[in-house]
Amino acid sequence: MTGTGTPPPPGAGPDVGLAAERTALAWRRTAISAMVIAVLFLNHAAINGWRAFGTAPLAAAGTMIALALLGFFRSRNLHAGRHDIENGAIVMATVAVVVVAGIAAGLGFVYPGP
Repeated sequence: MTGTGTPPPPGAGPDVGLAAERTALAWRRTAISAMVIAVLFLNHAAINGWRAFGTAPLAAAGTMIALALLGFFRSRNLHAGRHDIENGAIVMATVAVVVVAGIAAGLGFVYPGP
């Protein structure tokens, strides 16, 4: 489908342009969100001191920075026309989010807030 209401010409492949663009934008939003979360974890570590419990927020921040880089490069690949499916990127992003969610839950129990 070309989006104009007319059928594609015979022999034309699937129209992956808009789907790839939406996916690239989603990866870019993921990268931006991961950087914001990394800054929040670094802020938490700085406010509470760089003691032993500071390693958990630093690990979470490092994980989010890695996720941001993954999202940036995946978005860049999609914009360059490389539409191959990278299951490894999806698995790594999922693992990163689960690990950081666990760290955040643990920090919530240790430092319940005001």
